[in-house]
Amino acid sequence: MMKRREFLAGGATACLMTSAMRARAADVKRFRLGVITDEVTQDLEKALAWAKGYRLEWVELRNVWGKYITEFTPDEVKRAKDLLAKYGLRVSVLDSSYFKTKLPGTISDFAEGKGDFAANEHENQEALLERAFARAKDFGTDKVRIFSFWRVADPDTVFDRVAKELDKTAEIAKREGIRLVLENEFACNVATGEESAAMLNAVKAPALGLNWDPGNAYAAGEMRPFPDGYTLLDKKRIWHMHLKDVEGTGANWRPIGRGQIDYVGQFRAILKDGFNGTMSLETHYLNAAKDKEASSRESMDGLLKVIREV
Repeated sequence: MMKRREFLAGGATACLMTSAMRARAADVKRFRLGVITDEVTQDLEKALAWAKGYRLEWVELRNVWGKYITEFTPDEVKRAKDLLAKYGLRVSVLDSSYFKTKLPGTISDFAEGKGDFAANEHENQEALLERAFARAKDFGTDKVRIFSFWRVADPDTVFDRVAKELDKTAEIAKREGIRLVLENEFACNVATGEESAAMLNAVKAPALGLNWDPGNAYAAGEMRPFPDGYTLLDKKRIWHMHLKDVEGTGANWRPIGRGQIDYVGQFRAILKDGFNGTMSLETHYLNAAKDKEASSRESMDGLLKVIREV
């Protein structure tokens, strides 16, 4: 028979665990926090169970079951939707590789060896966009992630061309009831907070906003994405965020809280500025064992610790 002190101790432990779970749930809801599923695993059900374990309510879909989400068949869409319903999770953003290709007539070092994007050359972008819009509607989100073409040596030389392409795409998106979230990607022509601000100022289309990624901005050479890059941005046009940490030079990814990004300051700022968009952990960091799930857990734990300091 269990002794009274053992019963009480067990009850106290259970209460502490319940309190911790409630605190975690409050942390993730405060910022509409989610995860890009393939940063955990290509196995969607395992990724959704992982997200549910952190009391997340959102996921971002990019690569699932070894293929890009925009290439899903109707049967795969149904299978994924059934799993999302099973775990009670919603899709924040439908990721596409739209405009992660060379702008015609340009040369980019970043384009070399990118065989996974070979099917997405410029002439195929219209069909890719149509698939992205269709998949977004399938999964109940109005946000589609896009890019600004592989980065050239001097992005200023193609700025107007990129702006024109984004403006045309935003007009199509508006007709479809879709919002485009332009990711500032260190390998593309819009990489930093400064470049993002300039592009959004040039393309004022209401269907174009920003997927703000401080880690990418740092990797592109903006050494203080917060506050320097963030300060330049139109806060009302930040609709989504990617969260990862980085240090040193280039894309040297770290668990959140152990790199150079001031996420405490960044989160305090978005609260002050009334940010009501979604955000996703985009781990990128890999531990010594190259274990994606464990690396994402390490980074998510660091993220929750940062949030508690806000």
